[in-house]
Order: sequence, then structure tokens, then C-alpha cells
Amino acid sequence: MPSTSSPAALGDAYTEITNWFFEDYLQPWMTAVETSSDPSFIADFWGAPLWIGLEDGPAAVFNSPEEITGWFKDSFDRLQSADYTHTAVLDRRVMIFHRHGGAIDVIWSRRRGDDSEIERLAVHFIIARRTDGLRIVSIEGTNTDADTLDEVWPIHRGDGQ
Repeated sequence: MPSTSSPAALGDAYTEITNWFFEDYLQPWMTAVETSSDPSFIADFWGAPLWIGLEDGPAAVFNSPEEITGWFKDSFDRLQSADYTHTAVLDRRVMIFHRHGGAIDVIWSRRRGDDSEIERLAVHFIIARRTDGLRIVSIEGTNTDADTLDEVWPIHRGDGQ
């Protein structure tokens, strides 16, 4: 019979994945965009192949670190031209599937130095442990003006509502 994840193992995975995402990933992401750093650092966090689905078109699959860096650079340039300095996390939820994977949903408010908002996005990230470490392997996002994830993506529990 296959083993199951214990509550302690899931708690450890929650801590590891949450810290990796909000400390190890988010801070370098913000710094890179704000300071025009080399965007290739993103390959340490986004793994190829990477699925990205946004509301403005069909999903895209990026099969190499170079493709991922190119897509990131386009976002990077757009935010820099809007005087981006930081991201506020307005809401978040973390779901751990097992010790090697989970999902994080966030509402990002991307902002300028005067704290005015450039854009607000609800984003769903799938995170998987690979041989090279934790990586984001899928991103789904939508523009929003909501303050909470429940407003954007309410959780339905099989009641059809």
C-alpha cells in the first residue's frame, strides 16, 4: 500500500513551499524588475516547460529557459516603463498536495514608489519539486479589481453553485 503524507510532513512542506515562494522568489523578482537586473535569474524559479495562461489569449508553453526569460523580460520591461518599485500581496492562499508540490494563489498589487497601483492581478501558481529544486511549473492569471481571492475565485465544493 502506498504511503500517505503525514500531517507533520504536510506542515513541513507548507513551511518550505510558502517560505520559498514569498521570501526566496518574490523578493528577487521585485528587485530584478526594480533595478533592471539580468532577467535570466527567473530560470531558478520558473521551470521549463512552463505553462502560462492569461485571460487575454490561449495558454502558452515555454519549453526552454531562454523562452521563459524572454516572456519574463517582456513583463519586466512593461513594469519598468510604468515606474514599478514593489508588489503588495493583498491576499493569498496556499494548498499543499504532498511534500513535493502545492499551489499558491495571490492577489498582486504592483505599485510605484508613491504606492499608486500599476496593475492588480489574481495569479495561481503550481509549484513542483524537481531534481533541481522547487520550481513554478504553471501560472494562471487574470486582471482584477478585487481585494480577496474569494471574490475572484470562490471555492466550490461540489454543490454546483
